[in-house]
Parts: sequence; C-alpha cells; structure tokens
Amino acid sequence: MPPEVARFHVSTGPAALFARVGDVFDGPRALRVHGDHLAERVTAATPMWALDPFVPADWELVLVEARTDTGKFVNTTWRRTVDGVDWWVVIGYRNTVRTFYPADPGKTGMGPSVVVDGPTHDLADRVNRALRETS
Repeated sequence: MPPEVARFHVSTGPAALFARVGDVFDGPRALRVHGDHLAERVTAATPMWALDPFVPADWELVLVEARTDTGKFVNTTWRRTVDGVDWWVVIGYRNTVRTFYPADPGKTGMGPSVVVDGPTHDLADRVNRALRETS
C-alpha cells in the first residue's frame, strides 16, 4: 500500500518544503520517461524534448506532494508554456515522469485537495527546514 500523501501549492506553502524541492532540483537532470500512465497521455504533439534534459529553471514549480508520516516530498508538479500550450509534468520517485499533459491556460492547481495549514503542513515545514539545515 503506497504511503498517504498531502498536496501543497506553492502559494500556500509550506515554504521549507518548496525550498527543499528547489535544493534537490538544482540543475538539469535526466528523467525516466516510462510507465503506463505516461504512455497513455503521450501523443505526437507532446513536446518530449522539453524533458530531455529537464531544466527546472525553464519550468514553474506549482505543487508538491509529501508523505503525511514523514513530511518528505514524493511528487513535484511543474508547468511550462511550449508553443502556446500550457504543459504540466508530474515527477515522482527517482526522477520518474508520472504524467505529462496539456492543461487549460487558467489551471492553477489550487483545488480542494490542497493542504493550506494544520499538522501535516507544519510537519512538512519542520522536516524540510531540518533537511535543508543538514544538507
């Protein structure tokens, strides 16, 4: 059974969690682009070249999912406009692309599942602040 996760938006924090993602995604990296869900979404129009390599500075970090038991992040969601189309990519464990899809231009990611405060928010902030201090 996969661990339970909480979803956080860049506009509502926790700040240390997003800063930690920035620390980890500090430069270009090769991504693993396999998996059934990704294969179902990729079409001839999908700009796979934008992921090879993945350059975080070319993307905007929008969402982070963190484990509710440890506060450590497991998935990151980024967006970028390519040829006039807004593309969202979700990157999971070991730099694996979970999904890559075009989204409506007004999509913000700020839905009802986003945690904006409370114990899980505090845990993610505290844990990631400590991780940043020790790395």
